Amino acid sequence: MFHGLHGVSAPGLHKPDLLHTVYLGLFKHLMDWIEDFLKKDGRLQAFDHTWKVLPPYPGFILPKKAYREVTQWQGKEMRNLGVWLLGVLAVSLCQPDSRQVIPFKHALYCVRILVDFNMMVQYRSHTPKTIAYMVEYLNRFHKIKDIFWEFRVSKRTRAKVNKQRKELRLGHQPAQSKRRVALSKRRRHLEEDRDQENDLHMDMIHTEFHFNFDKMHLLSHFSDHIR
Repeated sequence: MFHGLHGVSAPGLHKPDLLHTVYLGLFKHLMDWIEDFLKKDGRLQAFDHTWKVLPPYPGFILPKKAYREVTQWQGKEMRNLGVWLLGVLAVSLCQPDSRQVIPFKHALYCVRILVDFNMMVQYRSHTPKTIAYMVEYLNRFHKIKDIFWEFRVSKRTRAKVNKQRKELRLGHQPAQSKRRVALSKRRRHLEEDRDQENDLHMDMIHTEFHFNFDKMHLLSHFSDHIR
C-alpha cells in the first residue's frame, strides 16, 4: 500500500513496540519455554513456591498467586516479571545434579541476556555505547537461545513425535521378545533403541519448528529505530 510513496521507506514502517514486542510478546513465549523446561527437570513446583514467597521491595508489585495460577497477563504484570524473573529462576535451579549443570547454566544465561536487553531498551535516552550493548546482548541471546529449542514445539508436532516414538517401540518389541540374550547385552540394545528414539525426536523437532517468528525478528529493529 505504501510502497513507492515519496519519502517512505518500507523497512521503516515496522516500528518495534516495547509493550507488545517484549512484554506481551517475547516474554510470554519465554515463560512458556521456561515452564516446559522446569517441568522436564522437576523444578516447576520450586519455581511456583519461590514466586509466591518473594519479599517486598520498592519498585515492584508482589505477585499474589503462583505463576501457574495466573490466568491472564497484562502489560504491567509482564513488566514486573522482568524485574525478578532471573532471581526466581536462579533459586529454582539451585543444586543441580551432574546431568543438569550445563543445561541449567545455559538457561540462566539465556534469560539473563534477554532481561539485560529488556533493561537497556527501557532507557529514555541512548548513546552509541548503550546501543552497542543492546546489539551485543541480542547477539548473545541468539547464540544461546537453542537451550529452549525443544520447547518451541507445537501440539501438532508433539503428536507426530509421540506417534513416531510409539511405532518405533512397537517395531522393536517382537525382535526383543524372541532374543534370548544376556542381561548386559539386553541393556545395550535398550540404550541403543532409546538413543535412536531421541535422535528421531530431535530430527523431527528441528525440521518442524524454529525461532523464526515475528516477535523474535522485531527485536533486531530496536537499535535502528532508536538511532
